[in-house]
Amino acid sequence: MRLWRIVLALAVLGIGVTPAWACACGGYLPDAQSRARAYGENAFVRQDAGTEQITLSMAINGESKKAAWIMPVPAAAKVELGDSELFYRLNQLTRPKTVIRHTYWPFRNVGLGRSDSAGSAAAPGAGVNVRQQMVLGPFQVARLDGSSGSAVTDWLRTNGYVVPATLAANLTPYLSEKWEIVAVKLAPKRAGETMYGATPPLKLTFASDRIVYPMRLSKGATTPQTVTVYVATAHRVDATKSPSAEVKPELLFAGRVEDAALTAPADYLTAYTATYNEPGRISDDFTFAAAANDDSFQRVDYVTRNDGSWSTIGVLVVLLGAVVVLVWRLSTGRARRRA
Repeated sequence: MRLWRIVLALAVLGIGVTPAWACACGGYLPDAQSRARAYGENAFVRQDAGTEQITLSMAINGESKKAAWIMPVPAAAKVELGDSELFYRLNQLTRPKTVIRHTYWPFRNVGLGRSDSAGSAAAPGAGVNVRQQMVLGPFQVARLDGSSGSAVTDWLRTNGYVVPATLAANLTPYLSEKWEIVAVKLAPKRAGETMYGATPPLKLTFASDRIVYPMRLSKGATTPQTVTVYVATAHRVDATKSPSAEVKPELLFAGRVEDAALTAPADYLTAYTATYNEPGRISDDFTFAAAANDDSFQRVDYVTRNDGSWSTIGVLVVLLGAVVVLVWRLSTGRARRRA
């Protein structure tokens, strides 16, 4: 458990604890006695030859002794533990590059002024088919489908999940489209211990001819949610559908990179982030498609460095010379008047 906590802490530090990872689709369900909430999610989406992989980790604000999350996927999914260092590496690959801009203004960075700098994740009830149940690390996983949202939530409630009032209605669109529901319990290995920070990554692999990241369940969230999605495929991608028409995803990075998770042909990485201050307005999933070109993009942090030492010395020399000349002229003028 101590090692797990260290991994979680490092994951949070490496990814950056800006509100940036949501319960996958707003389906984070903490225990009733807990005040813990998921406030963001980081997702790695890899698509190649009709197969999509989603690796997800959540950031948790607060502690809970048990919790769960719900993830809809468009086809039967293989579920396994993900790479614990993946999101740290992705964060490093996509972080802004620093560009130093030099200036030579005098009297700065010499103790007389200050420099300027700019800066630009039990048995089934009626109407539910449980396809598989398994234990993966701290996760208890169930893959299921159902005839209705209420049938699925009844199963979840019977099997110890916390079920918010809005979950059945929010699941209904996915079930009507014959999506599979992956229900995941998170529980510490020892009784009495609590979970916090970032959850270990979980990877889901399923058939899909399009690149989709489910987000419609996030409309059930009660706090602002931020999601960062890293998409690995053969080409740069555009976000063709966004969870909310009112929020435009921000492009963080685009380019070909070298990483164990990005093997050819899916070695082009595009990263987007978006914050949903009003999750209730979310109405769709993320979908991505090939962009018009593979132009690369990387954010830039500009730092202005003032190398004003020599210009300061030059100004001081000129001023000193002017003072000497002025003193000399004044003294010469006085001598002449006396004469």
